[in-house]
Amino acid sequence: MAHLAYYFSTFPALTTTFAQHQVRATEELGLKFILVANRRPGPHDFHPQDDELRQQTFYLTPVQPWAYLRANLGALSRRPGRYTGTLPLAFRLQDHSPGQVLKNLAHLAGAAALAEYLLARQVPHVHVHFAYGAAEVALFLEALCGLPYSLSIHGSDVLLDNPLLEEKLRRARFIVSNCHFHVENLRRRFSSLAQQRFYVVPGGLDLKAPPWSNPEPPGTDLPLRILHIGRLVTVKAQEVLILALARLRDQGRDFRCRIVGDGPLRAELQNLIQSLNLQDRIQLLGACFRDEVAKLYDWSQVLVLSSRSEGTPMVIIEAMAKARPVIAPRLTAIPEMLTEGHTGYLFRPLDAEDLARQLSRLMAQPGDLVPLGLKGRRRALELFDLNRNARKLMAVFARELPWVPGNHGVSPV
Repeated sequence: MAHLAYYFSTFPALTTTFAQHQVRATEELGLKFILVANRRPGPHDFHPQDDELRQQTFYLTPVQPWAYLRANLGALSRRPGRYTGTLPLAFRLQDHSPGQVLKNLAHLAGAAALAEYLLARQVPHVHVHFAYGAAEVALFLEALCGLPYSLSIHGSDVLLDNPLLEEKLRRARFIVSNCHFHVENLRRRFSSLAQQRFYVVPGGLDLKAPPWSNPEPPGTDLPLRILHIGRLVTVKAQEVLILALARLRDQGRDFRCRIVGDGPLRAELQNLIQSLNLQDRIQLLGACFRDEVAKLYDWSQVLVLSSRSEGTPMVIIEAMAKARPVIAPRLTAIPEMLTEGHTGYLFRPLDAEDLARQLSRLMAQPGDLVPLGLKGRRRALELFDLNRNARKLMAVFARELPWVPGNHGVSPV
C-alpha cells in the first residue's frame, strides 16, 4: 500500500524541477507513493529525463465523460450522504471569483474520479504540491470521501491572487512551507490559520552530484558576465535589468548578459533591447534544459533576479550551489536565502538605478566575486542540500502520518 499520493496540477514540468528532485529523493528514503496530476505537460514542457515520472502519473484530464459520470454515480450510490452534503459546499465556496461555482462543480466531478482511483489503491493520504487547482480538487476529495490532504506551498501559489486560498489552507491537515516568510505572512492575512500546523522545509539540490558538485569559483576578469533565468512574463520584470544595464553602459561600464527563458513578453523585451542599442551586450536565449542552464552558470560571474514578486527562487539556490554571487530584490523570502554583503547584494524592488548601483559595486571590485561566491556555496550546503531536506520532509510525514516510518525529530513552527 502507498503511504500517500503526491498530487500536482501539472507534472512533471520544466518550471518546477525542484518537485521532481523531491519526489525522487523521498523515494530513495523509502517513501511509498503514487503520482497523480490534473494535466500532462506539453511535449516540450518537461525534461526528457523526467519522462519516467510522466509515465508513472495518473492524469485526470483529458476528461473521459463516461468515466467521470460512472465515478460520480458510484460516489452518489456508495456515499449518498457525503455526496449530497458536498454539493452545497460547491455552491457556498465562491470567494468572489467569477465562475467559481462552475469550477467547483468541475472539481467535485474530478474529485469523484480521483477518489475512485485512490481508494481502489488504498491510498490513505494525499499530499498536494502548490495551492492551485489540485488543492481545490483535494478540498472536494476530502469532503466527498474523507480522504485527507496536506499541502506544500512554494511561492506564487500563496503570494498572488488564488481562488479559495484560505479555505484550501484551512482544511489541510498540515502545511509544508519552503520558508518562514510564507508562514508569517499567511498567519497575518488569515486569522483562521492561527492553529494550523506549519513546517518549514526548504527546497534543495543534490550538491554531491553533477552538475552541482565541486564548482569552480567565478573568474574576476571583465567585462562582467551576468545571468538572468526566468520566464519572460510581467512578474519577472526583466525590463528592470535591461534598464539598469543601459545605465551602466552610459557610465562606461562593460558587461555581457544572457537572459534564459521564454514567454509572452519576448518580442517586447527584444524591442526594448534594440531601442537601447544593447543587442551586442544582451542575449535572449529562450528556454533551456537544465544541463544547458548548468553550463550557463559556469559561464556567468553573477546571477541577477529582477522580479516584482518571488517565493524562494530555485535559481538562487542553483547560483549559490555553483558558487556564484546573487543580486536580487529585497522582497518576500529572498533575504532569508542570501545574506546582504556576504553571499550577494539586495536592491530595492523595481528600482533599476539601485540594481545598477549593486552591479557597479562588483564591476568596481571584481575581486569580491570569488569570496561572495564561495560563501554562497557554503550557505547552500548549510540550508539547501536536497538529501538533508528530503529527510526533514520524511520526518514531517512520519510525525503526521503514523504509517510512514522514520524519525519524528521535527516540530511545527
